[in-house]
Parts: sequence; C-alpha cells; structure tokens
Amino acid sequence: MKIIKTTVRPDFNTHPPSYTSKINTPTMTRCLLSFAVASALLLAGCGDDDNDNTTNVTYATTVEPINSFTANDINNIISAGVAAPEAKCDIKIEKVNYPTVGAAGERTNATAAVMLPSGNSADCKGDRPILLYAHGTTTDKNYDFSQVGKPQNPAANEATLIAANFAAQGYIVVAPNYAGYDESDLDYHPYLVADQQSTDMVDALNSARAIIEEQKLVNDTSYINIEDSGELFISGYSQGGHVVMATARLLQQQGKHVTAIAPSSGPYALAAFGDYIFEGNVNIGATRFAPLLAIGLDKKYKNVYGSSSEIFTTEYANTKLPSLQSFGELVDANKLPDNALFQAKPTSNPVIDQLPNSELPFAFLGFAAEKYLIKTDFRAAYLADAIKHPDDLIAKTGAFPATSPQNNLRKALKDNDLRGYVPKMPTLLCGGNQDPTVYYDLNTGSMTAILQQASAAPEANLNITVLDVDVRDNRGAVTAIGSAMSNPWMSTPTVDNVQNRFAVTLTAVQNKAIAEAQAAGANTQAQFEAAAGAAVLGSYHGGLVSTACTQATREFFDQNFINVSKIS
Repeated sequence: MKIIKTTVRPDFNTHPPSYTSKINTPTMTRCLLSFAVASALLLAGCGDDDNDNTTNVTYATTVEPINSFTANDINNIISAGVAAPEAKCDIKIEKVNYPTVGAAGERTNATAAVMLPSGNSADCKGDRPILLYAHGTTTDKNYDFSQVGKPQNPAANEATLIAANFAAQGYIVVAPNYAGYDESDLDYHPYLVADQQSTDMVDALNSARAIIEEQKLVNDTSYINIEDSGELFISGYSQGGHVVMATARLLQQQGKHVTAIAPSSGPYALAAFGDYIFEGNVNIGATRFAPLLAIGLDKKYKNVYGSSSEIFTTEYANTKLPSLQSFGELVDANKLPDNALFQAKPTSNPVIDQLPNSELPFAFLGFAAEKYLIKTDFRAAYLADAIKHPDDLIAKTGAFPATSPQNNLRKALKDNDLRGYVPKMPTLLCGGNQDPTVYYDLNTGSMTAILQQASAAPEANLNITVLDVDVRDNRGAVTAIGSAMSNPWMSTPTVDNVQNRFAVTLTAVQNKAIAEAQAAGANTQAQFEAAAGAAVLGSYHGGLVSTACTQATREFFDQNFINVSKIS
C-alpha cells in the first residue's frame, strides 16, 4: 500500500439557487402525510415560478411498501456472487414518491428507494445512520432502485449490491432514482446538471426523513424500532460520484451536517473530460452519455443547440432518453449507435483531420464512416473553441477549466465542472487508474492535484483519502490529505484487502475469458490475451471497480465513524 500525505485548505465558489414549493397531500392506500409532514417538506421539491411551465401541477409525497428480505435471504444473495459481508439485519424496502424540480426549475416528481434495517441485533435498531446513495448512468427509464433482487429490472445489480453492503449492515439507505426515471413525470433526465441533481438528492433525503418521523407517529412497524441518528453518509458511483460531490457542496453551503462522503469514479472535471473526448479520446459508453448530457444541459441553459438535429445526425436526432427500450434495443432499432460517437477520418474538415489519433487502445471504437452520433460540424465548432480557449488541464498549464470558453456546450460543461470545490467533511475518493469509461487521471487525478496544491494554506483542515484500487503497473497509490492519515481506516489492512480483492477478481475475469475463448477454438497466446483484455475492458468500470469501491466505502464509513462511535 502506497500512502502519500499532504495538507489542504477549504475553498468553494458555486452557489446553487434557492427554491420554494407547493405541495398537496391526497389520500394514498399506504400513507396519508399529515399537515405537519407537508410543512416539513415545504422547501423540498420546489420550482422557480419564472421558469415554471406547470404552475397548476402539485405533487404529493407518498410512500408504498415494495419488498422485504430476511438476513438469510441477503446471505443467499451474497452466496450467489454479490460482494458483501454476512448480513446482520433484515431489510424492508419502501418507495417514496417526492416532489422535486427539473433542470429549468420546473416542478416535477421523482422516486427513491428507502431501505430500512430491522432485527434484534443492536446494529439493526435504535439510532441508525443514513446512507444517501447516488446511482450510476443508465438510459433505462424504468430504472428503479427499490427492485432489489429482481433481475428483470435494470437497477437490480446496483441496488442489490448497496442493499447487501449497507442496509443489511444497519444503515437506513435512501437511494433516489432521479427525476426522469421510474414514475417521474419529467420527460428527460437532468444528467450531470449539478444544481438540479444535488437538489433532487436533498429533496429525497428530506422527504425520507419526514416520512420516517410521520410513520413512527402512527406506529408503523417498519419504523418504530429505528431512529434517524442524524449521521449522514453520502456515496455514489460514476454519474453518482459527480452527484455526491455536488450534493456535498450544496449541503456544505447550507451549513448542514454531513458525516462523511465517498464519491467514486465520477466525472468531476467535466469540462476537461468533454474536451478530451471531442479531441478524439472517445470513452467506452460515450453514445449512452452524450445524448443524456446534451439534452439535460440544453433544458438547463436553452442554448446548447437550437434543435437536436443541430448536434445529432439524422438517424438519431429524434431519440428520446431515458427510454423504455434498453440500450441494446435502441441500437438494434437504429435509434443509437453502439459505440460510434464521431465521423471517422477523413471528414473534409481540416481541423479534425489534422488531429493525431488517440493513443487509447479502445478509442477507435468511437469512430465510423457512417452511423455516428454527433455531427461533424458541431464537433468542429466545439474544437475550434477548445483550441482558442483551452482547458488548463488539457493544455497541461494547470488544473482548472478554461477561463472564458465561448462555445455554449463548453460553457455548460464548465458550469457543472466540480474542480474548485473542496469538501470540508471527511472524504474518500475511490477509482481505478485504467478506467476506460470515466478516465481516472483526468477526473480523480485532477481533483487530487487541486487538493494537494491547496495544502499549504494555514486554515487547511481537511480529511481526504484518495484510493486507487488497481495496483498494476506500479499504480494503486493511497493519498492522505490533511488529517486523513489519522483515520482508523488507514491503520488497518483494509486498503490492502480492497486492492487484493480487486486483483483476485480481475484475474478471475481474465481466466474465465481465456477458458471461454479456448472452448470456442482459440489456440494462440495473442487470441487469449485479446479475449482477456476485452473481458476486462467490458467489466472494469461497471463491475470490477464499482464493486471494489463499494466495499472500500462501507469499510471507510464503518471503521472511521460507525465502529468508533460505538466504542466512544
């Protein structure tokens, strides 16, 4: 385990808007929220009347039971391959439908899973911490985090992983599905719109906390043996990593208590990430992310494009996301390309055609002579501005976004870039350095560098740990910033165990791929290496690193805060 120790200073510069709201409370089969709860939720799920296209629409906060699992049920799930410790608690899962806002401040609703621990163990009753969880990117409209253990739902794998690692260990889990998904009335998703996504998360948290108190008053058996301890942990992966950091920033600005956060593999340096991809370094999954991002940002700023046909090629300009069709079904129906983000050279545009080819071994998948997603003239205009007003990180002159970009998409990306935010609460940043989807050095690496640069300030009082789970190629450093070195987590073998488990799992993925290739007739070392490489590439971001960082997050929270508080 490599450990790097630095100190840092706090700083932030973004101020999300305030909102107000109207809420009604119609009768529901499961729950009637009282006037007191409606009052408590008055500031949750709000809208700016200047941007409000649904003035006469009101949304109620409601809750309904979904499912329950015994600890034995969870242990059977773990035995089937979910990476988690033995369950301590039974789990009851309910769904909250709560008011929130869209990217333009319009009133809407969203849903969240609330996972409640229960049982006779001291870990499962009494004062319980809350985990507010932000999920990763999906194009599936019916992504529902309450569907633990139900493989027919696209959220099942991630939801089950979080349920086993947190709810079954005694956390109350609040996991928003986000506006635009599940039963939300919003017909798009404000993807990586930092103000909206952080507001959505806080609305879900406030709604869940109010419901917990209300249901206790009516002696609901799901709630009477647990209490909200006031300890709040926030974690999330990929898109969720960005959402976690934006949510922590909002709560920090509001002066609200957050015990600790753990954003993992997030696109924090969003503006630099966009520039890097437009240069030709296309990531795996780009044709999923680009439409979600462009649509959400245009709803927020109303100037990213005049119509979708200005940014997307004819075949794909009318595709709506999120969709009731899976990504694979969208590809099969010719509504999205599988990988091709840009037109392959030659494009007849001298700026693009003179760009060097990417050194990333998978980037070639992002190009095609036809059936590519983003129009070449739109890409050329973006690149012209990136050349004229370069991002410091891309130009290697610093770590911050371009001072004055003129392209509207670049302006929007900069506005949602999180470089410059310094968390004041204990933080774990986790990821893997070979990530082909959210580039580690560009995102987690730049955030780490910014925090390290700030370490000389006399007012520095930070506690930030950066964990790279992948130790191959002499990587896998653990960076301790500020007081992080004194965390109990740093003096245990936990970090080594996380990295070792990652290495063992990665080897198992490679070996399985080689065996399958051999069974299919492969018989050369080159063929075996190609099969193993493709398997790792396909599972690195969405399986290998996400699992490792989830385990690291739970152990970071437990060993630094939960177990320590019990002892004290």
